[in-house]
Amino acid sequence: MVKNVLKTAALSFGIAVLFAGVALAHGSGSGPATKAVKLVLKGTGATAGVGNTGSDGQCVGTGDPWVDNYTCSGSGNCSCIEVTARVSGNGLKGGSVSDFFITSDSGINPVTVTPVSPGPTPQCNLILGALTGTDSSSNVTTLNLVGVSCKKLIGVSSHNPSGSEPDNTMSGGWGVSSTPKPTQTISGWGTFTGTNIKAANSASLTLSGWITK
Repeated sequence: MVKNVLKTAALSFGIAVLFAGVALAHGSGSGPATKAVKLVLKGTGATAGVGNTGSDGQCVGTGDPWVDNYTCSGSGNCSCIEVTARVSGNGLKGGSVSDFFITSDSGINPVTVTPVSPGPTPQCNLILGALTGTDSSSNVTTLNLVGVSCKKLIGVSSHNPSGSEPDNTMSGGWGVSSTPKPTQTISGWGTFTGTNIKAANSASLTLSGWITK
């Protein structure tokens, strides 16, 4: 009797595993696929034109409410940069980036202490951005970005206590925007890091994360 019970249990287990395998195979073939993605953006930035600059300097008229609806912390505190960039990485093979705008708000700085003198003036500012990615099949997806841009110091010494500030570092998070609506059904999010070299008006940005479509 014990043998029969064990045989029945083993048979039931085998059937369950078989059906589970079929279900997994079906799900992996017909359901959405999630994969790790990486985008590397390199280009140049310039002050946005009049049509894309609001009364306080923030970006407007980009078509993405994430950026367009931002209220600057004060008159003249914001600036809008339009970035022209080329893209590489596994997230947008053969594609391109356009409508890349970044609002920087100098009125939002987590450093509230009075700087120690002689020494550098510490500063990190809020940045809010959006860009449109178009892949090789002409599918369009807009990404929203939020983060901070901080002064990067070099050459600090007793002879040069304030150091030099040739560029800024950037970091934050990104996510797929619902407006404008993506061409495909897609979702995704992740983090980014980057550098802005002020003397050359050049910028590089690396986005890493996940995409499901």
